[in-house]
Formats: sequence, structure tokens, C-alpha cells
Amino acid sequence: MNSLLRNVGYPLVIWSGLVLHCLTVFTAYKLAAPGWREYGAAVAAWIFPIVSEAVVAYYAWRATGSMVNGYSVWVLMWLAVSLGVWWLAEISTRLERERS
Repeated sequence: MNSLLRNVGYPLVIWSGLVLHCLTVFTAYKLAAPGWREYGAAVAAWIFPIVSEAVVAYYAWRATGSMVNGYSVWVLMWLAVSLGVWWLAEISTRLERERS
């Protein structure tokens, strides 16, 4: 299980997090008012990753009128994958402790 986590799980969480962050920057740019605000929103989203995901999800909700929209689905999928990998890592750690 450790090799599965090391070779698949951790890289999946890292790469999908990077892709989600780039999607966040792009979505912040698209949701902002035209002009300098678009660039300001994109730069702020790039600088503050975790906060920007929550803020962009909120503004995507307001823009679409639905809490379940394209952006929030991506955020929830990333959270589910991250929690799944963390859960598997915890199980692996506990199994290793029991074997010792």
C-alpha cells in the first residue's frame, strides 16, 4: 500500500491541486469585473491559494445561482481525493505499527 500511495496517491493529490489552483486563477479572472479588477483577482488568487478556492467557490455560486456548479464540483472532487489518500495513509501507518 505504501508504494501505491507513493507512486499514485501523493502525486495525484499534488498535480490535481496544481491544476485546481490554475483553474481557480482562471475562474477568478473570468468572474471579476472587466478592466484592472480581472488582473487583480487573478494575482490575488495566485498568491493566496487556499483562501482563493473558498472565495472563488462563493462567487461562482453567486454568479451561477447554484451551489453545485462546475467549479465547486472540481473543488469537492479534489477534497474527496485528498481525504481518500490521507485515509489510506492513516490505514497504512496503523497497519505498520501493528506489525511491529
